[in-house]
Amino acid sequence: MPRIPYVFPAPGESPVADKIRERRKDGKLIGLDGVFLNAPAIASGYSNLLGAIRRESSLDDGLRELLILRVAALNSAAYEWIAHEPIGRAGGLTDEQIAAIRDISYVRSSTPRPSPTLPPLLAAALAYADAMTVHVKVPQETFDALRAHLNDQQIMEATATVASYNMVSRVLVALDVNEMADAEVPRVG
Repeated sequence: MPRIPYVFPAPGESPVADKIRERRKDGKLIGLDGVFLNAPAIASGYSNLLGAIRRESSLDDGLRELLILRVAALNSAAYEWIAHEPIGRAGGLTDEQIAAIRDISYVRSSTPRPSPTLPPLLAAALAYADAMTVHVKVPQETFDALRAHLNDQQIMEATATVASYNMVSRVLVALDVNEMADAEVPRVG
């Protein structure tokens, strides 16, 4: 059980829950929805924001999922990783790239190393997600490396993706959604 109860209103009982169901492929609420629905106004905002990030962004699916998966790895959010790894694969991420995204062994050291398995855009995005998640403040050189590949809209979308999935991962872990707060983020291979 999560630290607060899941709220799963029956269809037709909650406009917010019904809207979230519309966003879900199978029309069913998941554990994350259930904890957010304890606060309907926040659940509504969460659903709208993540719907825009996932369905209305101009970012390539693989790039978006790299950002989400990196946040999940950095924040030890196994639930988020498990939900998004298949989406990342469908977006074109390879086993080797997913393994590089999962490898956070060097992130909090004094000399982070870029992964040679990633093309320049994905390596720059990985470093950007690391800076935003671990330090919040992004060094100019890290921003410039991503900026070399993305326009203003895409920079905003990448930033909002990292920020939003930091929120999601923190909700998942803090409230122990699906009893996965202590689960290890799966390793590739």
